[in-house]
Amino acid sequence: MTATHTNADAIGQFVTTIGGRNFPLEVLDAARMALVDSIGVAIGAQGEGAEAAVRSVAARWGTTGQAQVILGGKATAAAAALVNATMGHCLDYDDTHVGAIAHLSNPIWAAALAVGANEGASERDILNAYIAGFEVGARVGGAKFGDALNMRGLHSTGVFGCLGATVAASALLGLDDDGVASALGAAATQTSGLTASFGTMSKPFHAGKAALNGVLSAELARDGFVSATDLLEEDGGLAKALVQDGSAAIQPLDFSQHWELTRNTYKPYAACLLTHPVIDAARALADQAEGRDIAEIHVDVNPACIKLAGKPSPTTGLEGKFSTAFCTALALTGHQATSLDFVAERINDPALQNIVKRVRLSPDKSMDLRSAHMRIDFINGDPLEAHTDMARGNPDNPMDWDDMRQKFMAMVEPVLGVGAENLFNLLRNFGEDGQLEKINALLSR
Repeated sequence: MTATHTNADAIGQFVTTIGGRNFPLEVLDAARMALVDSIGVAIGAQGEGAEAAVRSVAARWGTTGQAQVILGGKATAAAAALVNATMGHCLDYDDTHVGAIAHLSNPIWAAALAVGANEGASERDILNAYIAGFEVGARVGGAKFGDALNMRGLHSTGVFGCLGATVAASALLGLDDDGVASALGAAATQTSGLTASFGTMSKPFHAGKAALNGVLSAELARDGFVSATDLLEEDGGLAKALVQDGSAAIQPLDFSQHWELTRNTYKPYAACLLTHPVIDAARALADQAEGRDIAEIHVDVNPACIKLAGKPSPTTGLEGKFSTAFCTALALTGHQATSLDFVAERINDPALQNIVKRVRLSPDKSMDLRSAHMRIDFINGDPLEAHTDMARGNPDNPMDWDDMRQKFMAMVEPVLGVGAENLFNLLRNFGEDGQLEKINALLSR
C-alpha cells in the first residue's frame, strides 16, 4: 500500500487491490468483533420506533433480491442495507471511531453484507470489503475533520459512514479505479445528517440512509453513472462545503502506515459515546455516594460532550441517551446504562430526576473526548472526586471477546433463544465459505 498523488488515486488503488490482500490477524479479529457488535445491537433494536417505520416503508417497496433483512425476508441490497443499518443504530449502542467521531461499522457492514449476498460474493471478499470501507471512512474523517463537522451541527456518521459503505459496495461490485471515484462522488453529494436530530428517530435513520446511499452510489457507478471525482481532495468540494472557514479539511490519504480498524471503540453502555467517561466516573463513586444528600455534581468534559450529549432535562428514552446528566444519575444509582435503562420508567423516576437537576457540566478544551472529571458536593461531609483517563471500550482500555459475547447474548438471546449462541460463533469466525447462508437463515427468524 503506497500513497499516490490524489486521494481519488489512493482510494482507487487501495480498493481495487483489496480482494487479494492478506490482512494481519489483529485486523481480521477487529473486523469480526465489529460484525458481532453490529448484528447484536441491530437485533436488540427489534420493535424500536425507527426500525419499525423504516422496515414498514421498505416492505411496501416490494423489492426482490437476495439481501437479508434482519428478522425479515429478502430484498434488494439497497433496501436491506437501509433497514439493517437503521436497526443497528436505534439503540446508539454500536461502535464508534473516535478519530472521525462516527459510527462506521454499522452502515458499512450493512452495505457489505447486503451487496455481498445479492452478488453471491464469498465471505472473505465481504470481510475484505468491510475493512476497505472502514479504512477509507476513518481516514477521511480523521485529522479533526469529523470533529469539525459535529461541532457545526453535521452528523459525521451520515458523511463518513456513507463513504465507507460506498467503498465496501464498490469493492464487491468489482468497480475499477474510475468507477470507485465516480461512486464516491455520487456518495459525497448525498452525505447528510444533522446533530440537532439527536434524541429522535432521525439519528438512526442517518446510519440507514448512509448505507442505502452507499449501495446506490456504487450501483450507479457500475451502470455508467459519472460524477465529480475530486470531491474528497484536500481542496475538494466536500470539505469546502461542510467546513467553509477552512479550519479543518480532508487530509492526503495514505493507506500504508497503520490500520484504523484497530483503533475502533466499542460501547459498554447504550448511550452516546461522549457520555461514557462520565458514566465510568459516576460508577466509581456510586458506592461511596449511596445514601448521602447531594448538593451539586460538577462534571468537566470536552466541549463536544456538552454540544452533542448535553440535554439537560430529557423527557424520552432517546433523549436520555444524549443527556450526560441523566447518564450520571443512572450510574450513581447502580444502573448499568443498558438499553433497558433508557425507557420512560427510568426517565420519570423521581430519584433520578432529582440527581439530573443537580448536574453541572463545564467545558474543558484540554480534555480528551474519552476522559472526564467528576466532583460530587454533598449537603454534609467531604466531597468525592473521580477522574476517567480513558473510558472503557476504547483501544487503550478495551472490551475483550468475553465482554463482547456478554453484550451480544444479552441483546440477542431474548430474540433468537438457543440460536443466539450459534449466531455468535458464526459471526465470531466470519470469513469461511458457507457461513453467510447459515447466518442469514438465523437472521430470517
